[in-house]
Amino acid sequence: MDRNRRRRFGQNFLDDAMAMAIASDLPLAPGDEILEIGPGHGALTRHLLQRATHVTSVEIDPECAALVRQQFSGRPFTVVESDFMTFDLANFCDQHPKLWAAGNLPYNVATAILVRLLGEIPRLQGIMAMVQYEVALRLCAEPGSSDYGSLSVLVAAHCDRTLLRKIGPEHFTPRPNVDSATVLLTPLAQPLQAPTGFFEFVQTCFTHKRKRLANSLPGPWPKPEIEAAITQLGLSYNARAEELSPQQFLDFYYLLHKNP
Repeated sequence: MDRNRRRRFGQNFLDDAMAMAIASDLPLAPGDEILEIGPGHGALTRHLLQRATHVTSVEIDPECAALVRQQFSGRPFTVVESDFMTFDLANFCDQHPKLWAAGNLPYNVATAILVRLLGEIPRLQGIMAMVQYEVALRLCAEPGSSDYGSLSVLVAAHCDRTLLRKIGPEHFTPRPNVDSATVLLTPLAQPLQAPTGFFEFVQTCFTHKRKRLANSLPGPWPKPEIEAAITQLGLSYNARAEELSPQQFLDFYYLLHKNP
């Protein structure tokens, strides 16, 4: 496969030993199936097939799709040649009630893929994804940490989060310039019930995350109103976005939007 094709699809292929270790981290139960995003040359797929009832891989690259289709012929395996961002995920979840999502996500679209998966997280057993290490830190960050941001809030509102393992560039071909990590995201029994527009509000709050909210939050609210809401939350006058938990963000949203 040529370099231009790899660059186009953000592909870095995983070595077999690490693929086996990653597959063993997935806490499967009997009857569980896997939806794999981006099988590439099938390094991870091979080991997922040893553990799951069935693996369905979504692959955007026709050459990779043909390769894994031939490689795993006769196994409990299906490859769908599609861009995952247009794949009918909701319908697939309806048809597969014991489903995990897993994959070595292309770096250039990893966050977009995760956001799409989070939209279906109540119907998934969970997600195990390999991403850039710095993205993994953001996914698992807690309030008050330097890695905490709007993505952290979105994930924490829906999932329990575990950083499983840090993975060096020596485990990939071609070798990337960054470390990677696998994260495990499992649905909360009681996720945050957020209204439409809430996560856009959170993103707005993080626009200037180092400034105190009363000075940095753009929008229709006068500064005294923002300060009053912060006080009602029991937060410091100097509170910054990185200090608020998902529940505090939701309370803040309702105070500013005058909703019950």
